[in-house]
Amino acid sequence: MPPTTRAAAARARLAAAAAALLACICALLPPGDAALTAPRLNKAWAAAAAPRAAELQRMAAAVAAAGGWKRFSVPLWALQEAWPQLTGWRRKLATERAAFHGDLATLRWALPEWARAQEPPCPWGERTCSLAAEIGHLAVLQWARAQEPPCPWDEWTCRAAAERGHLAVLQWARAQEPPCPWRAFACLEFAADAAIAEWVRAQAALKGVAL
Repeated sequence: MPPTTRAAAARARLAAAAAALLACICALLPPGDAALTAPRLNKAWAAAAAPRAAELQRMAAAVAAAGGWKRFSVPLWALQEAWPQLTGWRRKLATERAAFHGDLATLRWALPEWARAQEPPCPWGERTCSLAAEIGHLAVLQWARAQEPPCPWDEWTCRAAAERGHLAVLQWARAQEPPCPWRAFACLEFAADAAIAEWVRAQAALKGVAL
């Protein structure tokens, strides 16, 4: 084989290996970075990320009707870039998605450090806490409640923690002063396991309520 042919073959193998390596890296990226960050880097990254990005977009569309917050969390840089064009509802959805996926960095940026200082402030509500509890993101819930004023919560926070089996989240929420509102019967009815059911019964018994 002539030297030029061997060199061309070597370059082709190297290019194929590089493309395969990029594809492997893209497969390991968080969904938001695979769909939004990688395609912005250069053409090679965009090509490597394209199959997974397309699949993620299909998955996002499939869950849109069930609950937009369940889509992958948007990278902070992308949210910052899009924020001026987002409607109030879209901004609220962004905070809910961040809470659902445990994206504390996005919450820290979107709520107290920038957005809540604007007019109008970034909206958040009880569902932010209930979504964090649903996935068991105790650190997110603790941070949200530590803000001034604290993120509001309601009985759905306790029910979400009980239903998804996050006993530590439920215990923390009920240990606060004042405790997170709850409906003990609902938490018992939807308890994910025996440990949660036993704890709920014990807490109700302390108040003289038999479940």
